[in-house]
Amino acid sequence: MEPSDISKEIKRLVDLVTHYNECYFQKGISEISDYAYDQLLERLIRLEEAYPHLKRPDSPTEGIGERPCFAAVDHQTPMLSLAKTYSEKEIAQFVTRIKKMVPDAAVDFICEPKIDGVALSILYEHGHLVRVVTRGDGRQGDDVTRNVIQSICLPQKIQDAPCASFEVRGEAFMSKAVFLALNSERQAAGAPLWANPRNITAGTLKTLDLDLVKARRLEFYGYSFYAASYSCATQAAALALLDRLGFAVPSTYKVCSSVGVIMDYIHYWAQHKKELPVDVDGIVVKVNNLDQQRMVGMTSKSPRWAIAYKYQPEMAHSILERVSFQVGRTGAVTPVAHFSPILLAGTMVRRASLHNADEIARRDLYLGDTIFIEKGGEIIPKVVGVDSTRRNKASKPILFIDACPACETPLHRTPGTAVYYCPNSQQCLPQLKATLLHFAHRKAMDIHTLGPKTIDALFEAKLVQNVADLYTLRYEAVSRLEGFQALSTRKLLANIQASKTKPFDRLLFGLAIKQVGETVAKKLALHFRSMERLQRATEAELLQLPDIGAKIATCIVAHLQDPYQQAILNRLQAAGLQFALPEAAPLPLDHLGDSIAKSQFSSLSASKKFVISGTFQKFTRVELTTCIEQAGGRVVSALSAKVDYLVAGAKAGPSKLAKARQWEIPILDENELIKMIQ
Repeated sequence: MEPSDISKEIKRLVDLVTHYNECYFQKGISEISDYAYDQLLERLIRLEEAYPHLKRPDSPTEGIGERPCFAAVDHQTPMLSLAKTYSEKEIAQFVTRIKKMVPDAAVDFICEPKIDGVALSILYEHGHLVRVVTRGDGRQGDDVTRNVIQSICLPQKIQDAPCASFEVRGEAFMSKAVFLALNSERQAAGAPLWANPRNITAGTLKTLDLDLVKARRLEFYGYSFYAASYSCATQAAALALLDRLGFAVPSTYKVCSSVGVIMDYIHYWAQHKKELPVDVDGIVVKVNNLDQQRMVGMTSKSPRWAIAYKYQPEMAHSILERVSFQVGRTGAVTPVAHFSPILLAGTMVRRASLHNADEIARRDLYLGDTIFIEKGGEIIPKVVGVDSTRRNKASKPILFIDACPACETPLHRTPGTAVYYCPNSQQCLPQLKATLLHFAHRKAMDIHTLGPKTIDALFEAKLVQNVADLYTLRYEAVSRLEGFQALSTRKLLANIQASKTKPFDRLLFGLAIKQVGETVAKKLALHFRSMERLQRATEAELLQLPDIGAKIATCIVAHLQDPYQQAILNRLQAAGLQFALPEAAPLPLDHLGDSIAKSQFSSLSASKKFVISGTFQKFTRVELTTCIEQAGGRVVSALSAKVDYLVAGAKAGPSKLAKARQWEIPILDENELIKMIQ
């Protein structure tokens, strides 16, 4: 390779790595897999080592992570990144190297799951939480104290602090359960789905919108303790100390004495990591003895006494056959890659989202390209790369469309955003059908016989144009539809009639107001009690409610003041739907069962935190969670000294029960919980 070509390649790699760093650390977006990123970085490092005179002054290899964008704070001790490997051989070499550096002494290693989250440093002075800082570039990070206090349950005051000043380091994350629940709400509200929990955790910690922060439940696992006047003998002892001080600590760590035991641990969690409540992308191997850690030392970028073994994501390649453009309920146009079917993480995959126009342009996609696909969080297929070296010279580039593929209305893109929208919400068929399907959702009006095929048939026969038309359907017209017999017609009409009894909050959710999911709909119903009062509300009044920010308030007012939507509301009210909550009743929980649905809920303090463990006879864990949240409490997944109650069913976790007794946390069964909030 000529020097000029090497220089160009180094510049290309610098630009790519810098771009991916910006997306990952500033925007909370993972555009490529960790493995693909590590390969790019490794190639850049090798070229810079071979040709040091060509190394660029702006090379990302000089830094460790993110560029601070909040108030910058210096770390008292450098917060370095870990050396990474995908090779079992390098793990064995790491162990051998450490034992040579600590001669004539036994060396144990502690293995911990590598949580895919955001590293934080938490400073305590005289037992009080003072400041929370991100890792940043390792020497200096961002002060995110405000956001962390609002979104993570941390000990605010520690009575039995071991010393006057100390620092706790660990990982902030969003649990899989919370991520899936929030993504379900976003899907129901017509909002784009989040790619993975790590991205949204990073975005939550860096957003300036405090309403968004409060609405997202994050958690924290501690993994390090630092203090000038107090020290632990081992990493295992430090984890036990953090546990005693009230921090959540993974119970899955293990002290290992040999390479064989370490590899057994790595192999075990490769098979069982899906069972953990949080995403894990590898295993961290550390020297357990802290004196030996100090003896081994560190480089300018990472400690020599630790290494991260990364699990390779399951990835496959296929041929890009075409790109289609889908119109969602909100009018958002999403490009979708269609490729030759491949088996990925146990399922056949034929298509994956390309997100937006910027993503297509950045990847420089052509028809017939060889593309790489993996499952984000092992759930959602995504295109993570393209092999342009295999490209046919006659291939044509993929270009984003400028008009709606359904109604041909020119697309609109708000400056500063990445999504194109079709503004023709009143006549664009995919939007109208999706709105009707959302209205029939089981968490909305629960018209369970109104599925996509039935909706297609109703539109094709011109029997419906909007949700209000459902309540004017007649037996004679429906029974003439293809595939409809007497029984199916009666069932559909009976379900539509039954939907009139669904409570006001379910109707609000079903109206498909942008940004209004199930939770926001319930808060609006509880506060305003009727559609009439809600329609009179100003944006300023809406902003007074918890979890409602400026964007949500604007969408609510715009929807309710739109003449087209007002006409639909008038027809729905005339049809007899529930436009108010009964003044003497709480928000109905009709999906929970009679004993709860008829209960009068007391208001639990917002500071009361619950952990649910085990299985229950009368209710599911989801139902119990809803019950607690409706009453004003908060459900968290990790038990700490700051949790107020443990709700325990059959097969409750033994470690949770033991910790609850140790910290004198009241343990409730399902009956005691219901009695408490009645």
